[in-house]
Amino acid sequence: MTKWNFAELNKLCEEKGIPDAKIYHNSLGWRWKRTDYHAEMASKVWADLFKESFSFIDQRCYEAIFSYEAQVESCVQALHSLGDILAQIINVLVLSSRFSEDSISIKRVVDVMEKENLAPEITKSTRKLLDDHLFNYIKAFCNTIKHRRLIKTDFRAEYGGNARNESGLRFEEFIFKGNTYPQTWGSDILEKYRFHLLDLITEVGLNINKYIATI
Repeated sequence: MTKWNFAELNKLCEEKGIPDAKIYHNSLGWRWKRTDYHAEMASKVWADLFKESFSFIDQRCYEAIFSYEAQVESCVQALHSLGDILAQIINVLVLSSRFSEDSISIKRVVDVMEKENLAPEITKSTRKLLDDHLFNYIKAFCNTIKHRRLIKTDFRAEYGGNARNESGLRFEEFIFKGNTYPQTWGSDILEKYRFHLLDLITEVGLNINKYIATI
């Protein structure tokens, strides 16, 4: 997918005399790099563990599982923050900083834009992000580990014709605000979920650039 061109956006803001949101662009990029880091470190944990034979009662195995869980949880927290930072960018560029920095949320932004019929393409793609089931899984996961409890894990190895052909850690099913979220492989969070959210955020970003170019 095409990348969100921050340099182009900054140039457009300068040409249009619109206050830019560079501080949030930088934060968005930095948070994404953190997700890269945590995903890489989690993969390294498993690679190092499987270099030698082990049993589940080994201290080395325990430490690997602990480290992997910590890296996935940190990645989830960084992913969750991307939505909040995106809301800040929209608040500055589309809503002219209507809301204070500490009162903004992605839902609040979408609700106002829908009510006032502002920037329809940005509104549509942001609503798509907000309603996405993987985005909501990340949100629920993050809020659960932040405010309530850890999410239990188990180690799973499955191979064969109809299997994933993978060994790794799975996060157990959990409930958040009355909704049940399914058991999920850590590797899916680090790869499939992570890049899916990047695509959705990029779609919003491309629409922001188009909007600024036409006003």
